[in-house]
Amino acid sequence: MAPLPSTLILLALVASTAAQEPNKPEPLPDLGKPADVPAGAPPHLAKIDRAELRTHAYWLADDARGGRHTTSKGQVETAKYVADQWKKLGLKPLGDQKGYLQHYPLARTALDPATTLTFGTSKITADFAVLAPDALKVAAAGKFVYCGNGAPDAIPDGLAGKLPYVVLQGTQKSGGPGNDLQALQRYQQIATQLEKHGASCGIVCLVGEVGSLGNLLNYRALLPDHPRLAFGNDDSRKINLAVPLFILGPKSAAQLLAHTGLDVAGTTSGKPTNDKAVGKLNLVVVRDDKATGVNVVAVLEGTSKKQEAVVYSAHHDHVGRRLDGDVFNGADDNASGTAGLLEIAQAFAQGPRPERSIVFLSVSGEELGLWGSDWYGQHPTWPLERIVANINIDMIGRAGGGAGEPIAMQITPSHQHEKFSSIVRDAVALGKLFDVAFTSGDTYYARSDHYNFAKRGVPVVFFCDGEHPDYHMVTDTADRLAYDRMEAVARLAFWTGWNVANAKTKPKELGPQSGW
Repeated sequence: MAPLPSTLILLALVASTAAQEPNKPEPLPDLGKPADVPAGAPPHLAKIDRAELRTHAYWLADDARGGRHTTSKGQVETAKYVADQWKKLGLKPLGDQKGYLQHYPLARTALDPATTLTFGTSKITADFAVLAPDALKVAAAGKFVYCGNGAPDAIPDGLAGKLPYVVLQGTQKSGGPGNDLQALQRYQQIATQLEKHGASCGIVCLVGEVGSLGNLLNYRALLPDHPRLAFGNDDSRKINLAVPLFILGPKSAAQLLAHTGLDVAGTTSGKPTNDKAVGKLNLVVVRDDKATGVNVVAVLEGTSKKQEAVVYSAHHDHVGRRLDGDVFNGADDNASGTAGLLEIAQAFAQGPRPERSIVFLSVSGEELGLWGSDWYGQHPTWPLERIVANINIDMIGRAGGGAGEPIAMQITPSHQHEKFSSIVRDAVALGKLFDVAFTSGDTYYARSDHYNFAKRGVPVVFFCDGEHPDYHMVTDTADRLAYDRMEAVARLAFWTGWNVANAKTKPKELGPQSGW
């Protein structure tokens, strides 16, 4: 799920077979057998299975996907994975040029692989970020000059031809948009002061708990295989600094500080012991105004009303890697919804066909501003006027409720919302058959991909478990998902769409109501 505007398996070495199987993973916990299908349910509902949901989620949220940042290697691999699943099911491609992929235009600002910092025997090629304009090339070499914490009185004059470096000790944990804005202002202040003293670039060493100083970089900076993207008029992540900053995470910072002989344990007021330390910084930033992002689209054609369609959507992108290389796996957000979408597609493909067609839409760019679904809304590969409903699933793996309690989920538009419709009303009623209890998710109405259908007049329903402590954290891993609950919610979403696809009439907006 998009933020507000501004799987791991433990490896065990078995002594007796270590030579043959040095990295054998521990077996996954038994999930138990799939739940019984409620009376009256479509028979192919049972094809949505918790074990298969887990298989998909573990693949999607694996470290190998690198956090699935839009246009990254891992996100492109994920789009191919989704397309391959749908091809195996025999679904008809509904993307560009008779394929499964739908491309949309982006401007892409990225680091060239030549971007490195070298000193002594060290060459920094990871654990760094760059705050810089859209295109530049800087080659700086010379002595490292310590500039304290970047305060005006800590920065010496005569920095031309030198490599100035600043040390920031983070103690504040990430605290939301307000703290991130303060972090951005801090970087801007440092760059301004360095430029005033003759520098053409600067190096920032982050040590300790980097907090918002590091969190901001994942959204505004350039990291390896983590570009800054712009879609249409949305170039809100562009940043202007007086000079570019090369920012080292704690591991890389420790290498540089050891090279200069600076001990910053508890303070930045010390002095380096190696005043002859030298290095070389190559900074190469390139911009591609003809880059593309990709959605994945397929259709199962219906029978008697096949000209009309129900669209299921889920985003498969996430927010990439953290500065220190740790991965934002995005297991709940949104490997869970993508796994659900794949299982729902399988159930439809392997059962009797519904009267209306079913379009399956797996989008990217959601975390950046709902870009993929916005492009689909502007360039639908199924006529928009013949889309009768959108069912969006984003974060269905961490549903609440304790033992013996109903499964707690959120849904929007709620009965209090002006866009409340018959599809939401009926989904809430069906939820009781799965022991799912809904509360209003209207706070997320404009924060996931259904919104780009709703604002174009299509009745929508959005299933979501809401934010939790692991939301947009590196701790959102596949081992923390509740697969039995995922199974129930995915089955509920399937049945909801099955009923819409076979109903005599289209869903209708009902407006605000006194209850569900």
